[in-house]
Parts: sequence; C-alpha cells; structure tokens
Amino acid sequence: MFEGFNESTIGYYQVISRNNCKNTHRENEVLYLEGVKYPLEELYYELYSYFSKVDSDLLSNKRRCISSAYNDARFCSDAPIKEYFYIRFKLDTVNKKNALGFFFDASLAGYKFGLNIYNLDARGMEKIRDYILDNKHYAKEVIEKFNKAGLLEVRGEKYKRAYYQEESAVLQEWLERKRIFFVHEDEVSSVFYGRDMLELILAAFDSVQDVYFMLKEALQVTNA
Repeated sequence: MFEGFNESTIGYYQVISRNNCKNTHRENEVLYLEGVKYPLEELYYELYSYFSKVDSDLLSNKRRCISSAYNDARFCSDAPIKEYFYIRFKLDTVNKKNALGFFFDASLAGYKFGLNIYNLDARGMEKIRDYILDNKHYAKEVIEKFNKAGLLEVRGEKYKRAYYQEESAVLQEWLERKRIFFVHEDEVSSVFYGRDMLELILAAFDSVQDVYFMLKEALQVTNA
C-alpha cells in the first residue's frame, strides 16, 4: 500500500544532485530503494488497479510505466543518473506520436501530475480542433465539467493571433492552442509524504477522464 514518499526520497536526490555518477548511486543504494524504488512501485500498483478499470488500452507493464534510475547514455553521458522519477500510463500509438498518457513526475523542485499527449504533432492537434468543432455541444459539456472540477490546469502555447473568435470562450480556450495538456504542479510539501498524495492524484485523474476519452476518440479519427 502506498503511504507516500519519505525523507530518503529527498536525501537520495540531494546526494545525486551534488555528484551525479554511478558510484554515488551505488553508494546510496539504500536511500534509493527506500526513498524511490519501493514507494514508486507501491504507487504504481495503486494506479495500476485504478487504470485497469478506466481503459484496458493503456500500457500497464511495470517496466514500461516506471522510470529507471539511469539516464540513456546516448543523450546524457555527463549525468548518468536521473535526478527525477516518474510513472506513465500511456496509449501505444504508431511511431509513438500523439500518445495520450496519464503521468506523475517528481524531483527536488516539486511534483506534477495530469494528462499529456506525448509527441503531439500538428496533425494531432488539427484532429482535436476538428473534433471539437464537429461536436461542439458535447465538447463544451466535457470542458465545462473539467473546468468546474478545477483540479488540473489547461496548458499549452497559444497562437499569437486569435483564429476562433466566433466560438464560445469555453471552446476558444482549447482551440487557440498549438498544443494542449493538463497538469497540477506543486512544491514538495507534507502532502508528498502521505497517502493524501495518492488521493490528490486519483481525484485529478477522475476529473479528466471524460477529457481523456474525448481526446482518444478525436485522435483516432482517420481521414476519409
């Protein structure tokens, strides 16, 4: 059962941030196990139970969902150890593009969780806009329900020029973006160290479920 992260979580990453190398990781393996690996696996199993009831299409293999301790040496040769950790429950998509996924990330800087569209390209965002415009009433209901919950924030760069001024403000907020994702961010606080962390995450994921299924349908639309 997940009971939160602990002082070893912070202690491990403080040590790594001062001297990021494999020897530091090996010398502090107990901190890593107690502060990162074990609580992260406990959180994974809680979320696995949750997502198995949400959508069986989400990838749920533990090895693919949980971050490892090591960075990919091809891209981070000067920093072999990750200074953050994460959990992802994502859809498997062609070429890994436009992959909807729920996430939880944490580091010394804080934590964040929400719904992302990984490797979202221009065509993927176009599909989302087209779907919203073709299903305005339904999309407006989904968006207003999400907004009312207020547990996640809509993010994503907006166009400098407004292209959808004739649409309602509710729809404009999504249509005028180059990309879109949904997130809650915070600094490490007492919530991080208890089961309240899980309850906060699950409440947020509940609030964005309808958005998830709407975007999943939108991104699966193929050109006639």
